[in-house]
Amino acid sequence: MEDEELNKIIEILESKNSKDIASFGLYYRDGEDEMHIKANKDGFELFAAELLKASRDSEKIINSTEKNYIDFGWKRKWISGELIAYIKPISENRDEIKEDKPHRTSFKDDLLKYGCLTLIAITAIGIAVGFYTIFEWLFK
Repeated sequence: MEDEELNKIIEILESKNSKDIASFGLYYRDGEDEMHIKANKDGFELFAAELLKASRDSEKIINSTEKNYIDFGWKRKWISGELIAYIKPISENRDEIKEDKPHRTSFKDDLLKYGCLTLIAITAIGIAVGFYTIFEWLFK
């Protein structure tokens, strides 16, 4: 889609929807791996306008040497919940994007975890022995 077409759509969406009554929010349900959107019609359409702006400006951002993201969310009153801090345009196709591999615990991770637990246990035993020694010394 050309920039002129995007600008027309963005202008229509922003002029027809009130930022005073718009509501859009991303929410994470505690204790569950679930995120959902809660929004009214104006909120959905203003959010769509923001995404269209990101689409329109993505080539400039990708080619920029200073800033490679688009600020988003935290300045807008109509966005609530878990905020989207920024939009990061990329030039790769979906097949070309390398997915982040899940973190696998390494020996170093286990050593750090069990080393800390061992240190805490030794400290607790040392404190218990120290108190026992003090009580034996006081009551002899």
